[in-house]
Formats: sequence, structure tokens, C-alpha cells
Amino acid sequence: MISGTKKKRSYLVVGLGRFGSALCEKLTELGQYVIGVDSMRQPVNELADKIAVAAQLDVTDESALRKAGAADADTAIVTIGEAVEKSILCTSILVEMGIPFVIARATNALHARVLEHVGAHRVIFPERDMGFSMGEKLVFPWYSAFTHIDGGDFLLGSISPMPEMIGRNLLELKFSQKYKVIVILMEYGGAQHTPDVSRPFEKDDKIWVLGHTADIGRLAAESEIDGVCGSDQENYRTL
Repeated sequence: MISGTKKKRSYLVVGLGRFGSALCEKLTELGQYVIGVDSMRQPVNELADKIAVAAQLDVTDESALRKAGAADADTAIVTIGEAVEKSILCTSILVEMGIPFVIARATNALHARVLEHVGAHRVIFPERDMGFSMGEKLVFPWYSAFTHIDGGDFLLGSISPMPEMIGRNLLELKFSQKYKVIVILMEYGGAQHTPDVSRPFEKDDKIWVLGHTADIGRLAAESEIDGVCGSDQENYRTL
């Protein structure tokens, strides 16, 4: 779980299906102010005692959205999926309302293009992205131990030293040249350290590396990475 002090922000979530409801609960758990709205009464009632504001209203009614506090939101997330017309109209209203960051869920490429056309700052495909993520984790279980750097093909994460590294240092190994990755940080003795090119690696060290996905993959295939299991059945439990 991510920890640390974070400025409280206001989030509007439009559509309280499974995705929207889960998003509301998580944002609230993280200490944020959450307004959840839906045209159906049941999901609104289920969240009424869990989030700051839960309101049943017509999500295409600008006046109703304003009364619920939508105009004061720092970020709005339109999670409506199948009701494409409502999704597009609601997104357009929230953008014109001046909300700084509007995220909209799309169900297909055409839907996404229209959402972008009406001004959505970001369009997401939760089901597609989950499918991609699950596929990657099943075939490359090490992938989940790394963080993808937005805007490129780089991964960041930690590995344990391979047997050939023990007792040798970065200079001796010509580490970056040999493994095609950059050492960002070292962990040993219960603390984090900037890389010391003359310090020999020890068995219990953790090496934080940054590199292209393909290069990280080759290194991961030979290294011990926390959380990586052997079979698909075991890997699935970690998804």
C-alpha cells in the first residue's frame, strides 16, 4: 500500500458500477474527498455511508451535477461504459464546466475518439488494460515487480545479485555495458545507498536498475526477483 502525506483533493466519480464503486472506496480510503453520482438508486445507497457525497441524479443534467458539487472537483472520472451517449454528453458537460482533469472510460476505439473530441483529458480502457496486464503477468511474472516509466519503454525495479556478481563490483563487471541497464540505487545493511562502483556485491544486496523492457527481461530471466513464481497457477494468485 502506498503511504505518505498527500494533499486532499476532490474527486467526482460518475457511474457507480463495480469499477466506479471500487474507485470511490479506494479514493476515500486514501483520504480524498469523493463525490459519487449515478442515475440508479441502489449503488448510491450502498455508498452513502462510505464516501463524502453520494447522489442519485441524471448524469446529463448540468444543473443537477452542479448541485452535487461537480464544479468544485479537481478531477472527474466518467466510468459509464455501455451507455455511450450518456458517457459522451456527461464528459462534454464536465469539460465545459471547467473541471481541471476529466478522465473518461471508453468501450471501443470509436467511443474513445469521440470522448477525446469533446475534450476528455484522458481516455481509459479498464477491461482492455486489465487483460493486457494479466497476459503480461502470466507470461512474464517478473514484470509485476517492476514499475513502467510513462512515456517510454523503460522499467524500474530491484533484483538480487546473480552468482556471477557476488564478490565483484560495478567496475569489474562493466555492469551497464554487460547487462544494458543502469544501477540507480543499492540496498544493503538495512539502508539505501547511491551506487558505489568499488563495493563488491553481496548475496543479500538489492540492486535497483533502470532499463529497456527487453534488457530488463533478459536480466530478470537470470536473476532472483521477489514475488516471481514458477507456474501459471502460482502466478495467477499474485495478479
